[in-house]
Amino acid sequence: MPVSIAVIVTAFNEGLELACTLKSVQESVSDGDEMIIVNDGSADDSFDSIDRSNCRVIRHSERLGVAVSRDEAANASQANTLCFLDGHQRISIDCIDQCKRLAISRNAIVCPDISDFGDAQDPLYGAYFRLRTDSPPFSAEWYRQPPINTVTAVNSLRAPAYVIPRTVYPKVRWSRLLRGWGGSEACVSIKAFFTRTPILHLCGPIAYHKFKKTFHYEVTLDEIWRNHALIARICFSEATWYDYWLPDVFREHLSEETQLEMDSDAVKAEHLEFQQIKVRPDHEFWTRLAFQKVPPAVKR
Repeated sequence: MPVSIAVIVTAFNEGLELACTLKSVQESVSDGDEMIIVNDGSADDSFDSIDRSNCRVIRHSERLGVAVSRDEAANASQANTLCFLDGHQRISIDCIDQCKRLAISRNAIVCPDISDFGDAQDPLYGAYFRLRTDSPPFSAEWYRQPPINTVTAVNSLRAPAYVIPRTVYPKVRWSRLLRGWGGSEACVSIKAFFTRTPILHLCGPIAYHKFKKTFHYEVTLDEIWRNHALIARICFSEATWYDYWLPDVFREHLSEETQLEMDSDAVKAEHLEFQQIKVRPDHEFWTRLAFQKVPPAVKR
């Protein structure tokens, strides 16, 4: 029996781009596959022109953000493989199927080549993790040189598309407390590292992405700092949070209310849930993912 896949598209005020994205997806998947579109508080007419006969729509009355939207759709799906897209993409024929097959065979997260719209744009070949000191810390950069091998291990995601097997998803799922924009790919990437979940780049299939120079919704730096702090609070030990991340990185960027939120029952519950499946110690984040010296405050 063929492996079924759910293609999950998150959208907010995408205009005509959404219908074009869905048409591209429909040309790339089988009749038995599932399509779930999350209307994350759109106020335009982007959902008026889509064909709802072969897809499910989850609607939010206000914008919550891509992370919580993707997690909600993943939980609503019955498919055993999940493909995540934004509402402004195009997919090459067989891209989703090839990524799905590799993801299942290797029990891994799989991302294809990525390219901006336009014939002159060179593809991007997966991403590598970056730990920043001049901005919210968790980031990634694209590989711009073609890889030697068709399948290459990478250590980070930066933008959709990517495919995650259902069996893998509980290890790397987005925090249910993330909001707005910022940190969604970082959350999955860091959880993948700590649970030893492979991230593989598949060279050849391509997902086109309309990278936007400006946001078409409000994004605040406070919101991004909160999301990054939430990721650190959940993924690292209590000692690393209180001895390093909170005092040395986040405190000056978080309101008192947000600092209190980091000690809420909901955050503590997600922290404990992840610590139970985490298999790498905190210090390896610096030595094996960020490739930096371990801060003195972090216990080995």
